[in-house]
Amino acid sequence: MTVVFIIILIAAIGAYIYVSLPKSEKMITQEKQGTSYVLTVRYGDEVKNYTLDDLKSMPSIPGYGGYVKKNNVTVGPNLYRGVPLEYILQEFSLPENYSITVIASDGYEKDYSMDMIKGKVDIYNESGNYIGVGNLTMILAYEKDGSALGEDEGPLRVAFVSEDGYLTPSNLWVRNVVSIEIVEK
Repeated sequence: MTVVFIIILIAAIGAYIYVSLPKSEKMITQEKQGTSYVLTVRYGDEVKNYTLDDLKSMPSIPGYGGYVKKNNVTVGPNLYRGVPLEYILQEFSLPENYSITVIASDGYEKDYSMDMIKGKVDIYNESGNYIGVGNLTMILAYEKDGSALGEDEGPLRVAFVSEDGYLTPSNLWVRNVVSIEIVEK
């Protein structure tokens, strides 16, 4: 009987310790008040979390964009809709010179300079031929061709769009975005 009691006591203590352990930041963020956050933006100690509805209520723009893969295969252009990154970033007291790191759900990270955030990126035509540096709009897209992004792309992805539908390098198009870190330079 004493052995059974000790086993139950050890199991209860183990369960208590497990439940009391701090949760990961992502779990805390997504469980807070039963809200499902899809994006966290961070600058130093300042953190803002957004639901998909929060992002959809912000000013959005439609635009055409696509990308060129390393093997010169082109994808798009498609019609994307999303929030300009500059709009989201303006909610922070930004330093004069900064960059951002966009983080995907699988841990992939991509750094973007201020010029890239402002849409100054290499552009290509639909055949994959280099044109020059374009003046596109970097958006956090949540819609493609009138529908929500599929599971393989979203719910959020970085897209570079314009009225002209230029293509940009594929490594700029991060999919399944969950976090953005603002970094002072």
